[in-house]
Amino acid sequence: MSVVALAFVLVVAVLIIWISGAAPPTTGYDASYPQCAGSYPSNPLFGIVGVNGGLASDANRCLGGELRWARGTPGQKRPMQPPLALYIDTGNPGGRHVADWPGGGAAPAYGSCNGLLTDACSYLYGEQRAVRSFSLVAAFDPVAAETAPWWLDVELAASWAGTYRLNIAALHGFIAGLRRAGATGPIGVYSTGAQWRDITGLTAQTTPAAFDGPLPDWVAGTDATLAQARQACAGGGFTGVAPTLAQYRAGPFDADLRCAGRA
Repeated sequence: MSVVALAFVLVVAVLIIWISGAAPPTTGYDASYPQCAGSYPSNPLFGIVGVNGGLASDANRCLGGELRWARGTPGQKRPMQPPLALYIDTGNPGGRHVADWPGGGAAPAYGSCNGLLTDACSYLYGEQRAVRSFSLVAAFDPVAAETAPWWLDVELAASWAGTYRLNIAALHGFIAGLRRAGATGPIGVYSTGAQWRDITGLTAQTTPAAFDGPLPDWVAGTDATLAQARQACAGGGFTGVAPTLAQYRAGPFDADLRCAGRA
C-alpha cells in the first residue's frame, strides 16, 4: 500500500470515529450486583462479571445482562485478555452454622465430612458453592462457563474460619468444584497480598506449594488510582507469579488494567 493510500485509510478511520462519536475502547471493567441499580461502563475493552450477590451462596440478579455486556467487548490481544471473565465470592463460614454447610461426604485428601468445622467439610463447602456458581453462569452462557477465566474473590469482608488450614481447604474445594463442573479456563485469585496472607497465611513464596503451583493473581484496588494499578502490575504479585490484572477506580466504576507481565 502506498503512503498516499495508507494516509487516506487513516483519515477515513478517524472520520468514522469522529462521526460515530465512539473512540476505541482502552479500559476493562468489572461489574456485579452493585451495578444492578445503574448503568454498566460504556465502551469497555473487556468485562469481568461477578456471579454472586455478595455471598458465595447468593446469585447476582443481573447476571444475564452483565454476561451480555461483557460478551460484547472486543477483548485484548497483547497481552491477551478475553472479552469475558468471571469471578465468584468465596469464604468459609462453617463456624456460623450456615444452612448450606455440608453435613457429610468425602473430600479428596481430607477424608470424611462429619458436618462440623473440619478440613473435609470446608473443602466440600467450597466445592459445592463453586459448582452452584458454575451452574448459574451455564444457565445463561454454557460456553463462557466452560472456557472463560474464573477468579476467586478472597477478601476479609467474607466470613472465614479461625485457622489458615481450614481456609486453604475451602479454597481447594472452590477450585475443585469449578473443575468438576466443567471449567477449563485458568482459575486465579482476586485479593491483595495483605488479605491473602491474613486469610491463608501464605505468601508469594509459599503459595505455589500449597496449591500445586502458582495461581494467577488479580490485585484488588477499589480505591486505587491508575498510577497505583500500574505499580501493582510492576510488583511481584502475591501468589508466586507476576500479576495478571490490577484494579483501580475510574469514576463510579471499578476498572482493570491488564498487566504486561503475563501473556
